[in-house]
Amino acid sequence: MTSTSNRSQSDRRRESRFVANAPATLLWDGDSRPVTILNISVYGALLGGAHVPPVGARVTLIGDHLEICGTVIWQGDDRCGLLLSRAVDPLAVIDEPSVRTTEPPITLRRVAPGRYA
Repeated sequence: MTSTSNRSQSDRRRESRFVANAPATLLWDGDSRPVTILNISVYGALLGGAHVPPVGARVTLIGDHLEICGTVIWQGDDRCGLLLSRAVDPLAVIDEPSVRTTEPPITLRRVAPGRYA
């Protein structure tokens, strides 16, 4: 008797998914809709939005640090899964922009044990 595996699809993924919750825009067939990137991996993304395209639709996903084409591979209530056309760096998509100031950096100098100025 052979055994079958009942592991979920997420257990069989080759690449890790990262929680994103990042706002983005999804373009397809001349339509543009706001979506949220709920999670993302090197080659896929889970999107949430009020109106998502049907399975098979070719789309462009635009967000901070990201502009990529993909194909909708599944669609559900207010969600869809994308297969991305090329590899992306998930951490670049979910990374918060660095804080920049116009002030020069502060340099501390040790003036005594445990004291800096």
